[in-house]
Parts: sequence; C-alpha cells; structure tokens
Amino acid sequence: MSRHDNTDVEDGTVIEQARRQFLKLTGAGIALGTVGTTNVLGQVGDGDDASDVNIEDLEGQLPINDRYLTIAVLATAKAAQLHQNYFGELGDAQEKDPQNLLTEVDTIAEELIIETIQEELGDDFEEENHAIYGEETGGDLEGDFEYLWIVDPLDGTTNYVKGIPHFAVNLAVATLEDGELDQLHAGVTYYSLRDEVWIAAQGEGAYKFESDGYDLVAEDSEPTELSVTDTEDIGESFNSVGIYLKETADDFSYLGLFRYLFSFSQGTRLLGAAAPDIAFVADGTFDTASMKDLKPVDVAPGVLLVREAGGRVTDFEQSEDINDVLEGSIVATNDSLHGEFFALLEDSGEDWLTAPIDTLESGSDDS
Repeated sequence: MSRHDNTDVEDGTVIEQARRQFLKLTGAGIALGTVGTTNVLGQVGDGDDASDVNIEDLEGQLPINDRYLTIAVLATAKAAQLHQNYFGELGDAQEKDPQNLLTEVDTIAEELIIETIQEELGDDFEEENHAIYGEETGGDLEGDFEYLWIVDPLDGTTNYVKGIPHFAVNLAVATLEDGELDQLHAGVTYYSLRDEVWIAAQGEGAYKFESDGYDLVAEDSEPTELSVTDTEDIGESFNSVGIYLKETADDFSYLGLFRYLFSFSQGTRLLGAAAPDIAFVADGTFDTASMKDLKPVDVAPGVLLVREAGGRVTDFEQSEDINDVLEGSIVATNDSLHGEFFALLEDSGEDWLTAPIDTLESGSDDS
C-alpha cells in the first residue's frame, strides 16, 4: 500500500486485521490477519499459538516487580507494534482541533491498550475499583475509584503522520484519595520505533531497557537505572521546549526564554512529542524539558519518570501537586537547574523577543 493510498485504512480493513492479530496473541482465538509483524511481539507472530501467554509468565523480567507496571508495559508494547506496522503508510489524518491530528492508529491502539488492561486485571478491574482516562475515549480524572489508568496511545501523532520517527506510547497508573488524584503509582513511555522503554514506579526508581515484545526485556538488554544530569549552569544545558498550540504564542515570557535558551545554552530542541522529550530528562539526554498547554495523557508517565530519576517536575507556578502538573503545562529539570530556569522566566518578557540577543545574556546575570 502506498503512503497516500488510504482506502483500506479508512474503511478499517487493514487496522482490523492488526486488531485481530493482537486479539489472537492475547488469547482471543481469532485467526491471524495477513499483516506481518516487525520487532515487538514478532517472536510470537510467526504462526505460533500464543493464546496461553499471560501476565504471570512475565513476572520477574522487569527490574521493578509491580503487577500494574507489568501490565502497562505489555499494553504499550502492543500499541507500539501497531505504530511500527503502519508508520509511513498513512497519508491523511482527521483534525480533532487545530494542530491536533487523529488517525485510525490512535483509535485502535487505545482500544488495544484498554482491552489489555481489562483482560489482564480480570475481575480485579471491578473489585479493585479501576477506571480509565483515555486520550480518545475520554473519562474522568476524579471520581469514586481507587486507580486510574491514564492512556495516550500515540503521543506525537503529527510526527507520525508526517513520517518523523519521534513518537511514543504513554501509560500511567495513578491512585486517588477521596475522589481526587493522590499520586502517580507507575508509568511507562514506550519509544515505538526503537523499542526503547522507560518505566518507573513510586518509590522504586526509574529504568530504561530495550523490549522485544512478550519477553518484555530483550535478552541482550540489561535494564539501566535512570539518573538525571548533574548540570548546574544553564549555559551548559541541553533543553527541550514544547509549543503545541497557537495560544502559546501569546506567552511572551516563555517564548523569550526559548530565545534565550536557543542562544546561550548547549542546544534547544522542539521535537514535537512531549512523552519521549520528558523521558529524555529522566535518562540524562536533556537537562530540562518544558511544555505548555498539553493534556494529562501527554505528561503523566514522564512526571514520575523524572521524579524517580532524581529530577524535579512542577507546573509554571512551581507547584508540585499532581493535580496541577497534570493540567499539562510543566517544567521538568535535573533539579539543579530548576531555580535558574524560573529566574530566567521571570526576567523574560516581550522585550526579550525584540531586544538585541547579546543584551539578554547580561539581563540573566541580574536574575
């Protein structure tokens, strides 16, 4: 199928084949479709009957022994497989709202994730009082439940549609108290095309490994415990910024800070996918990542990843409360740079967009 030939995708045929394939792999007993597999789940996509695979078989493979985290990794692996199968094959996408695209891959990937969560938990889904908040299916962040699964089936959809290989699956589990979010229990960001997985659990640290599907951790991949950088000077920092909506263009302080970082740090990137960008802070690639006007699904796992790796995450008012940071405007840093970041943000403004660039450096010295 050519990149711009979407007939099968639009009528659901190709995507439904992939969905049947996944159902087979999770024990639904439906014949495999004609769509081949790539890396994730590939070892059980060669015609073998994988209907007896269940979450108990995977215990002990992850560096963190947590049932919900293991289910989350399994669910994100399935969504990543879908990303791999159809990357470069989709030429069109719907526009949910300005600068926010939606594809069939988003929709079916979310269905796969939700089905996996519900099937693996079984009766415990109701008995333990779980709920799901999905990017495409919606839900509530508050309510009479104890656990909330926060799902983003494809973070970086525009990159995906345009053929830019920077996107991920995001899945977090939060706990609630008195009907309100209390803390993040577990989080996974699965970097789809590279089969790289960042995971974290509350109080258990954060790790990164390569996956090969139902084995979760590839045989030749030793999970690495994550740690943020020890950079102490913004001039030596490497940064990610996120500007996703046109409304953010009216935030002159943030845009001025972007201009400053672009000119006086080791580098600044706007890569178009919040999930892997935040994970890059946790594994020491970026020193800071800041982004505005996103959604809980975009940032939830990353908040836990960075915090468990020794970093700091707040909203733009420097609140660390989970309800504030999950509103979607966050600053994630290695902690050492957090104060300097906000000092620069306070100094910044509309004049930082028009003043000669060299004058901004001296202005930061007074902060």
